[in-house]
Amino acid sequence: MKTGCFDEVINRRGTNCAKYDEMDEKYGKDILHCGVADMDFRVPKTIREACRRVTDHGIYGYTNLPSCYPAVAGEWIRREYDCRVEDEWIMFSPRINIGLNMAVETFTKPGDRIIVHTPAYPALTDAVNKHDRIMIESPLEWDGTRWNMNFDALESEMDPSVKMMILCNPHNPTGRVWEAEELKAVESFCLRHDLFLLSDEIHADIIREGRRFCSILSLSGLMKKKMIAYQSVTKTFNIPGIMFSNMIIPDDSMRQAMKRTVDREGFHNPNIFAAAVIEPAYRECGQWKEDLNRCLDENLSRLSVYLKEYMPLFELREPEGTFLAWIDYRKTGMTEAQILKFFLEEAKVSVYEGSHFGKAGQGFIRLNAAVPKRVLEEILDRIRNAYFLNISSAETHSP
Repeated sequence: MKTGCFDEVINRRGTNCAKYDEMDEKYGKDILHCGVADMDFRVPKTIREACRRVTDHGIYGYTNLPSCYPAVAGEWIRREYDCRVEDEWIMFSPRINIGLNMAVETFTKPGDRIIVHTPAYPALTDAVNKHDRIMIESPLEWDGTRWNMNFDALESEMDPSVKMMILCNPHNPTGRVWEAEELKAVESFCLRHDLFLLSDEIHADIIREGRRFCSILSLSGLMKKKMIAYQSVTKTFNIPGIMFSNMIIPDDSMRQAMKRTVDREGFHNPNIFAAAVIEPAYRECGQWKEDLNRCLDENLSRLSVYLKEYMPLFELREPEGTFLAWIDYRKTGMTEAQILKFFLEEAKVSVYEGSHFGKAGQGFIRLNAAVPKRVLEEILDRIRNAYFLNISSAETHSP
């Protein structure tokens, strides 16, 4: 029996919503917005009730993390990812982006070089570029079935100025979920070149059927001396507006260095709602997550079938994780400016263009499929109608 209602259509406009109100200002209110990566599903009831208790109390003062925080987060990590962590390894950060920036500042210096696999969620590349570090792009390669890392190509870039690798797992925007053997290859590469390893694992709980998430926390003791895993249930339970994430740092010397940075930056207290939802989220919402993943499996399967049947020049690169669809439009022969015009002016649907994720993303768009089925059908029908009028004639000329 489903514990969450994923068919309910909820009007999010007029709530200072980044996905709708901000995008309405940019593109117009007649657009269906599929860019910003949060879901249109109401959050689990137990989380809503925890937030309601906070609002009903009527005093919203400075708030500390609950004493159960490390234990309940550790329980989730052991149960869901089969990784054993110690309570002291777990540190709070308001957002993963903030934690990444603090680690780059703490463990590298201006001019150091940092590896990022591209295309990449902009927060990862910003953590490099905005701190005067130099990014080494490591483009993922499509083998006809899935995306792969290319370590051989990276070898020519390696010298003592390379200090760090930033991993994204599951990968945003491609949806790739790295397997244990691939993470061992990452470990071998990082150990050989004495690199710090940071892993953004915010989508760890959003995995397609038949896939299994593997964290860098499963790697050896040697790698644990130079790693940080970043995790959060804010994507899992659609609560990114409640600023809360974990920095999991096995090595004590790294942990102490990060504590000094946290103290310097002043990130001491959590959001009052974050403190309230930690225990119910980790201990009472596991079934909601399972139901969510089944819903997303259905949505992404529907999207895949629909594109193949009606819009074959749009090719979905099947995501193994996340709720994000990475769609290749290169067979249309359209430029990025033309494809954005098509989506916004003809289909009345807003998406993220591939260049938002860097040069390696050109030729793709990212579409958020975490919407009620009725909304997904409207999105698909809008795109199909525009496709029929503007693109379908190109199919007979495509290679």
